[in-house]
Formats: sequence, structure tokens, C-alpha cells
Amino acid sequence: MSNALPNEFDYNYYDYPSYSRFEYNSSLSSYDTSWPSLARVVFVILLRIGFVLIHVGSVPVNNVNLILLQNIVDFCWVTIIYVLIGVVIAYTGDARGIIGQGYWIGDASVDKDEVIIGWAAVVIAAAICTCGIVGRTHTVGYLVIGFLLAGLVQPFLIHWIWTPKGWMRANVLHEKNVHFLDYSGSAIVHLVGGLSGLIGCMILGRRILRLDSIDDASIAVGSSATVFAGYLMVFIGLQSLCMPNVHIRKLECKSKARYNVYINNLLAASSCSLLVVAFQFLVPGEEFNHWTVMRCVQATIAGLVIISAGTDIYSPSAAMGLASSGSVIFYLIARQVFGSALEDYCNIVAIHLVCAVLGSFIVPFFNIGNGDDVISILLNFCWQFICLIVVIVFVGIVISLAFVILQLTGLLRNRSEYLNHLRASLAEGRSPQRSTILERLFRIDRNPIYLQPSSTVDDQVTSGSRIGRY
Repeated sequence: MSNALPNEFDYNYYDYPSYSRFEYNSSLSSYDTSWPSLARVVFVILLRIGFVLIHVGSVPVNNVNLILLQNIVDFCWVTIIYVLIGVVIAYTGDARGIIGQGYWIGDASVDKDEVIIGWAAVVIAAAICTCGIVGRTHTVGYLVIGFLLAGLVQPFLIHWIWTPKGWMRANVLHEKNVHFLDYSGSAIVHLVGGLSGLIGCMILGRRILRLDSIDDASIAVGSSATVFAGYLMVFIGLQSLCMPNVHIRKLECKSKARYNVYINNLLAASSCSLLVVAFQFLVPGEEFNHWTVMRCVQATIAGLVIISAGTDIYSPSAAMGLASSGSVIFYLIARQVFGSALEDYCNIVAIHLVCAVLGSFIVPFFNIGNGDDVISILLNFCWQFICLIVVIVFVGIVISLAFVILQLTGLLRNRSEYLNHLRASLAEGRSPQRSTILERLFRIDRNPIYLQPSSTVDDQVTSGSRIGRY
């Protein structure tokens, strides 16, 4: 394949928002082209604020200040690690499609607008992962996981998928050109964040034994409104992943994609949410409470995630159809997780992990160009599937090892989480019914032992320092 830049109407080149569509022209030097990056930064900050509201309104943690502290630490830490280490891996050149050529952020050849795009991806993925471990993990655990995501895992994926010479982005399979499609972070952001959060939940284990055992009286007044506002801010923030890195001349774009990605996002979010609301009315035994209403709001994000792999290539009708079909999967998975002992208060498994895998799996069938035969379509699907498996295995191995090491070194849980986990373990030991870890996490048990997280301090556990508690 030729590596030369195409002309401005060659849309096959414009699959991803992560690299420039046009070469710099000296005539453009007098115009300010930094405002799209500023808009991207503002959107991502709004998204992080939204996730904080979701954490405060959804997660039963005694100390809200701990949530706020760990969120700002995570945001700043991920930013520094990515800029100092991740950029060197992700961008500025290519070495055999695997890694960048090692230019530091201060080098004049580094495209700073491109750096902001990668920064948005790592900060959003870190926020999604945080939803699975917020309030439970020691601050050192946040630092370790953030370092791996922003400094290693995502930079490699960004280079492989979002740069023109990345080995996943373009390759040859049986003498046919194949591509891995991920326009707005289906794999790089949502799958990585959702899978990391799931691994964290599973290794942390139980604190309460079933999420649906929490009654409405235990939910603070105003929590639903807080979470609702948080999800709307997350929806706004996720639009930053769809913003292309284009050069502007007198505030006019030189080119437009085939379809308006923002229209597709709006239609997909609305279709998915309306159908989930309908399911709540139609399915027997489903009553409207805090958790079911929040599921309807979460469906707006789920619809966006489902089409995120190919937002730029879907027609509006295709975006609506895919989101409508995906709403069934989202609803079923969300109900299963809700009835299990997995502490997924923010529903990241159904929203981000499952919907991202589903969207990445089906996108090749919609990326059919003129002259593509059945063999080409099947080969592109096979390549998409192979790369998807590689991403899952890569992320799973690295993050699992990190959480296991944190567990073995005693740096996984903060003090409050240690006490709640200890109580859950003692109660489980007294239970006459024993089961495997996976069964305890995912099996719906209608007669579980129930433990409400408590602020009572256990006399058997002491900590002499503030660092040991947080």
C-alpha cells in the first residue's frame, strides 16, 4: 500500500480522528488552528466531572472526599504519564508498525494537536476503569493502574490502530488489504476501560453480596438527579472522540466525512434509550426505581458506544438500527450483572465492555466499498476479529497481573474496603452453600447473605498512618 497522503476527497484515508487529514501549508500559518484541541480538552474535563457525579451518586462509599481525591489524583497522574511516556510510544514516527520513533513531547516535530487526541483517549479510559474500583482501591493501586494504561497499554494500541502505519490499522491478509476499524475509540477507549474495571471488580471480590438488595431507602435523596446529570455530561464529553484532527482555514473545514458523526451519535443514543425504557414497561416484574431509571439513562451512552467503531461510515438509518438491536444485548447483560454479586454500580460491563465488543465485531460488514467482493469482506471481518482478540488478551494479561501483584503486596484495598471485604468473607464462610468465584460473582442468587457496607471501625484492624488508610 502507498503511504503517500491522499487528496482531500479520498475518504478511505479518513477512518480515524487521530491523525491529520491534511498536510500543513505555509498559507495556514497565520490562522489559529488550536481551538479544536481546546474544545477537546473542555469536553474531556466535562466528562471527568460527569464521572465524579456518577461515582458520588451511585457508589455507597462513606467518605465522598476519598472519591474526589482519587479522581483528581487519577486525572493528573494519567496526564503526566501519558505526556512523558505514552506519547513517545504512540506517535511521532513509526518502527515496523509497532511503536513510535521515540520523540519526546518537547521535540518540534511532535504534533501537539495529535497529542491531545491521545490524551483524551487515555483520560476517558481511566475514568471508565475508575468506575469499577472507585472508593475501594488504595491510592497506590490507582497510580499503578493509571501508569500501565496511560504509559503502556493504550499508547501501543493508539499506535497500532490510530496511526497510518500501525500494524492493526492496515495490513495484508491473503494478498488482500485489510483494516481494523475503530473511529472513535470502541477498542482503544471503551473496551480497555470496561475490561480493566471488570478485572478490578473481580479481583477485589465482594463487599456486599448483591446489588439489587439495596432498597430505595438506602439511596440518598438527590442521588438520581446527580447521576442523571453525570451521564449527560459523559455523553457530551464522549463527543471529543469524534472530533477529527483537521486544519482550519478561516473557520471553514476543507472536507466533510460522508456522514455527520454527531447526528449518528444522537440517533443511536436516543434509539437505544427509548427501547430500554420500553423494555422496562413490557418486562414483567421490572419496577421503576433508582437502578432501573439509571439503566435507561445509561442506554444513551451504550448506544453511542455500539456505533463508536464506525461512526463515520454508518448512515443515520444504520446507526439507529444498530443501536436498537444492541439495546437488547445491553438490557439483558445489565439485568444479569445487576442480579449478580459483581459490584458494578456504574454498569461499565454492559455499557462499555459488551457494547464495545459488539460494535467492533459488526462494523466490517458496513465498511463495503465499490468493487469489494465476498472474499474481501470476509477477510476484513477475520482481521477485525483477530485484532479484537489481541486487544482483549493484551489488556487482560497486563491489567490482571497488575491487580494480582497489588493484591499480594497488600496495596490493593484501602482500609474501609478491607473491613467490608473481611466481613463479606466471614459471612460467606458461615454460609452452608459454597460455590466457585465465578458463580458467586455472576450467578443470580435469590437468597443471598446480605451485607451493607458500614462505617464502623473494626478494632482488630489498625493503621498508624494516613497513607495506610487511603
